[in-house]
Amino acid sequence: MANPNSQKGLVQLAAAIAGNRTQPAIVNPLSLLQLEEDYAFESTPLEADRRIAEQQDRLQVLIQSLEPPEIRAFVQPIVRIANDVARETAQIAELEQADLILVGWHRPAFSTNRLGGRVGQILSTAKTDVAVFIDRQNRTLERLLLPYVVGIHTDLGLELALRILVNQPYSYLTILQVTVPGEPVSELSYEFHVVMQQLPESVRDRITLDAVESAEPLSAVINASEAVDLTIAGASREWGIERQTLGQYTDALAVECRSSLLIARRYSQMTSHLATVLATDNARLPKDQSGVPQ
Repeated sequence: MANPNSQKGLVQLAAAIAGNRTQPAIVNPLSLLQLEEDYAFESTPLEADRRIAEQQDRLQVLIQSLEPPEIRAFVQPIVRIANDVARETAQIAELEQADLILVGWHRPAFSTNRLGGRVGQILSTAKTDVAVFIDRQNRTLERLLLPYVVGIHTDLGLELALRILVNQPYSYLTILQVTVPGEPVSELSYEFHVVMQQLPESVRDRITLDAVESAEPLSAVINASEAVDLTIAGASREWGIERQTLGQYTDALAVECRSSLLIARRYSQMTSHLATVLATDNARLPKDQSGVPQ
C-alpha cells in the first residue's frame, strides 16, 4: 500500500474478497517504508520506530472507516522498513503463507506494454497468486463483470468474483463471452461447470451469462465495463514472468476500461480460493464415484 489515494479502495476490495461469516480470512495491509539515505547512522533506529508508529496510526484510522464494521476485526496491518519493496513483499507473503497478493497499479497507462517497477517485480518473484487492482474510484462493488476466456488466470478471476458474491449478498456478476461473428460461442471449461454446481442457489441467482458477437472483442468488453463497478479479467495467455507483462489484451484493457479493473494472475493450478466459502455446501452435494460434486 504505497499510494494514499487508493489505500482505502484496495483494503475494501481485499476485505470483500476475504471476509465471510463462517470462516473469516485475514487481510494484511502491507506498508513498507524506506528511510532517506542521509539519516545519521545513530539516529536510524529511532527514526524507523517513529515512522512505523505514525504509519500504524494512519492505518488504524483507515481500518476503522471500513464498512461493514465487522470486517475491521480481521484487517491486521504489517508495517516494516524495507530497502527492496518488491522483494520484501514476496518474502512476507511466503512467510505469512498468503493465498493472494493484491497490489495497486497507479500509472495512467501501460505505455510500453510492460509492467515495470515494483508491480512487475512482484509478479516476477511472488510464489503465490497475484491480482493487480486499477482503481477508478468506484466505491461500491454491486456490479461485477468477468470477460470469460478459457484459462487458469480467468479461473482465478472467477474465484475472486465468486468470493465477493458469497460475502456480499447485494453484488451481482455478469460473465461475458465475446465471439467473432460467424464463429460458435466457445464452450465453458469443465472447471467452470464444477464451480457453478457447487454454488448455493442464493449465489447462482445473482450470476448472469451473456454472449455477444463483435469483430473487436476488446471494444465489446470496454463497452460492457461502462455499466459496472469492477471488471475482473484473467491475464492474457501471452503473459510471461520474464517479460513482466500481462499480455497485449489486458494491457490495453488496463488503459481503456471504464470501471475499476482487477487483473488476476494465477501462480499454480493447484490452489483454490473457494474451498473455505463452499465447504459447507459441498458436504451436501451428491458425488460421483470419483468424488466430484454432481
